[in-house]
Amino acid sequence: MTITIQDLVNNPHLKTQVLAGNGGLKREVTWAHVCELSDPTPWLNGGELILTTGLAIPRPGQEQKDYIKRLIDAKVSGISIAGRMYAPEMINPLLSEADRNGFPVLLTAYEVPWITITRTVSDANSHKEHARLLQTLRIYEVARQAFHNTPPSDIVKTLSKIINCSLYIINPVNRKPLFFEGKLPKNVTDILKAVRPFSTFDSPAIQRIEWRGVQALQVPIPTSRPAILLVFNHLGIPDSIVLSHTATVVGLAIEKDTAIHERQRRVGAEIMEGLIDQRLTPDSANFLLANHGLGKEPRCIVACSAGTQPFEHEWLHLQLNSCNIPHLLTLRGNVLVALLPASAESISSLKSDLQTTNICFGISNNFDCPSRVAEAYQEALWALRAAETYNKTCMFYNEESPVSPFLPRGRSETKELVEQVIGDLLAYDKKHNSQLAMTLYIYLRENRSWKNASEKLHIHKQTLVYRINRIEEMTERRLNVTNNVAELWLALEAAMILGLLPELS
Repeated sequence: MTITIQDLVNNPHLKTQVLAGNGGLKREVTWAHVCELSDPTPWLNGGELILTTGLAIPRPGQEQKDYIKRLIDAKVSGISIAGRMYAPEMINPLLSEADRNGFPVLLTAYEVPWITITRTVSDANSHKEHARLLQTLRIYEVARQAFHNTPPSDIVKTLSKIINCSLYIINPVNRKPLFFEGKLPKNVTDILKAVRPFSTFDSPAIQRIEWRGVQALQVPIPTSRPAILLVFNHLGIPDSIVLSHTATVVGLAIEKDTAIHERQRRVGAEIMEGLIDQRLTPDSANFLLANHGLGKEPRCIVACSAGTQPFEHEWLHLQLNSCNIPHLLTLRGNVLVALLPASAESISSLKSDLQTTNICFGISNNFDCPSRVAEAYQEALWALRAAETYNKTCMFYNEESPVSPFLPRGRSETKELVEQVIGDLLAYDKKHNSQLAMTLYIYLRENRSWKNASEKLHIHKQTLVYRINRIEEMTERRLNVTNNVAELWLALEAAMILGLLPELS
């Protein structure tokens, strides 16, 4: 049986007496822990006896009450103060608060070293070590299974039975459960509001969290993927070492699952590239799509862009998998392209998992035939450029008036417009790595102000004059003629929507 506060007080060799909190003397002590922090609770698991020379005890009365309340809330079993050392002379507020809550406050004689109390607790609880060892062996038997064909959800269920706790793996970024099907219990959904992301390098290994009376332990999982373990204990306080072993085994299962899905993602990206570039036969395309769960239902292409910011989509394929949404993903330039079922649920999941500022979405028309993927990709890009141009979060290709009413509605007609008006300009820029198209855009955007345009381009005015003369020669259009200016501006706007001028988006 675990040693209690009363057992320590009754041991004459420990020379310890009760100052306050007689109502809590039957509390069990899992460990005796020396700590001089004003708030040690993040590093505690509950059941500890705090040993202090008095440095941890604040001087002001209200702060003494707050200190005791923190220990009580952390389920600490009691506190022992070393005699004739650094405790404040006046600790009546602390003692009165302890009496009110039945929280034992002890006084240990100066000549008794803390190691004596620690060893007493350790020896008394040594029989628990054997039980913990057996429990750990059972946990690592589950780890052996993780390297075979046992899914992570079954591993978590088995571990829950071994340690007699409810376990939930949570993505701390979006607070969604991993490897869990069905509706989460209310206590879990409540405590998720208190979950905060952290790494194993900047926080305690195990942290107690609470939300409106619901309590749980938050345990980081050693894995490359963002994940934490939420632990709800059934009987008593789980052993922290056992919990650490449990989190390690869960991490192994997650890493195995991550590796499997990463291979699937890479294969899916290759299939996506082949579909866009039209390198796959219809039969091969149908077979490969069916293998990825995209065989029958109407599908669509979604193009996502974050402008000049890098994508934060490293784990997007895993998040979509956790929602049972079949998909193919590939990154082309600074555009993330996704092939999804054409359903509100799949598109909504994609948006929620890419909750990053400045991300726009362009969505193609629905299609059934894989041969339409290349065309749908162009439609998604069109819609994406329209969304970026007109500062909208999401745009469907078939949406009314997605672009300027003076531009053609079709992509092919728009390409013809660009080619006819500024095709030579774009070809020259590409061949000579020049910036004539950008110069024209900035010059027109600044309402043909030589001063403003040269400042924006960081060039001398005479350089700008030279470039404008060159542009007029190549386009055969004069920038002091209104209809010529209108044609050039509309052509630039069309080029931006088509993605031919990504640096101007």
